[in-house]
Order: sequence, then C-alpha cells, then structure tokens
Amino acid sequence: MKTYYSFNRDRLLSHLLTSFCALAAAGALLTLPSAEAVGPRARPEPASGEFFPCFNYAGPPRQVGENLIITFNISNWRTSTGTFIGSAEGTELDVVHRDGSITLHGTGLFTGSVNGRSGTFLLSYEGIGNAVTGHETLHFTVGHGTGDLAGLHAELTAEGDIGASNPGCDLSGAGTYNGWILFAP
Repeated sequence: MKTYYSFNRDRLLSHLLTSFCALAAAGALLTLPSAEAVGPRARPEPASGEFFPCFNYAGPPRQVGENLIITFNISNWRTSTGTFIGSAEGTELDVVHRDGSITLHGTGLFTGSVNGRSGTFLLSYEGIGNAVTGHETLHFTVGHGTGDLAGLHAELTAEGDIGASNPGCDLSGAGTYNGWILFAP
C-alpha cells in the first residue's frame, strides 16, 4: 500500500488537476481515428490481461495545502499475460486528498508485442484510488506506435491494488485490464 502523510486541502490545485485530467481525456479521444479514416476492414478487437507495476519514489512527497503530491517512476512494468506482452517505463503523479482519495495520471513507453505484432507505443492513463485500501481504477489510451504497432490504438479500463514492495521497488502492484484494440492501416 502506498504510504501517505497528513496534509491540508488546496482546492485550487485539486480543481486544476481535475480540469487537466478532463482535457487530457478529451484530447486523447480526438487523436483516435474516425470510422471513415480507417476504412471498412479495420475492426476493434477485444483486449484483456494482467499487469504488474513497480513504483519507486521520484523524490520526496510534498505538501500543497491539504493535498499530498507524490511522483513515482514506474519501471519493469510487466504485462505477462493477455493481449499486451512486454514491459513499460514511465512516471505517475498522485494527488492524495484529505479524505484519502487519490487522483492520478501517468505516461509510459511500452516495448513488446500486441497480438503477435512487435514494437513500441506511448500509453497514458488517469484514474482514482484509495490511500487506505490501495485499490485503483484506471483508464488507459494507447497510440503513437512504432514498428508493427505503428497503427495501434487502444482504450482500456484497468483495476489493481498496490501492495508491499518487491526487490527493487518501493511499492509494487498487480491488476487486470479489459478494453479494445484497433490496428489502423
């Protein structure tokens, strides 16, 4: 479970972060191809599997009003089963609110394969969590691929739990994802 400290509420920062997350989600949706752009042959395919992130503090947590701001480096973020096979590295920003709720967002670079096609892609996500239980719910978007993943787009919903550290990790987690992938021509 992620460890947090006591903190004060800073409503302005909370509203700005909420607005940023909403704009990021809207921007991600605008980058997806329209039905006319991908043609009649491209069809969304289901995607599902498991993931196992490794979190390390990027710096000390900092108090901003009543919120606690924590930045994590995420490494050795493995997906060992399912549609996505490989690993990702990236960063995550968590805002822990006075009531223990968390708003978070992150980005990463995935290297591996999707349904047997190899390459890299950028992923971004946002979500909510609970500092007491360690449970998080996330929404992922995928795009900007290279190699065989150059035309890949995906929308995924994920749920997971943060637990005790593993060797090399300040914190670790495990979760599942479901959604769809689309390979545009």
